[in-house]
Amino acid sequence: MTTFALNNLWTYLQGLSLSKNEREWLANKLIMPKEKTTEFSAEERKAEFLKMAGIWSETEEGEEYYQMMKHRNDGRPFNREINLDD
Repeated sequence: MTTFALNNLWTYLQGLSLSKNEREWLANKLIMPKEKTTEFSAEERKAEFLKMAGIWSETEEGEEYYQMMKHRNDGRPFNREINLDD
């Protein structure tokens, strides 16, 4: 959010008629830490992918598609250095 948007939000919150319990609830929501993202191992990531593929995951094409998706960004320009001065 921009500073302008945050200032507008703060002005709005100050204008609310909140009870003590409601202010405490809101304060707890505002200072709540972000949810942690879980890191998956390569095996867990593959198992999740193949689980979503359903019956197709049991075929040779399923493994090929998984490998293709795993390496889909390897040859894209944002993974290589590009000299824009040339």
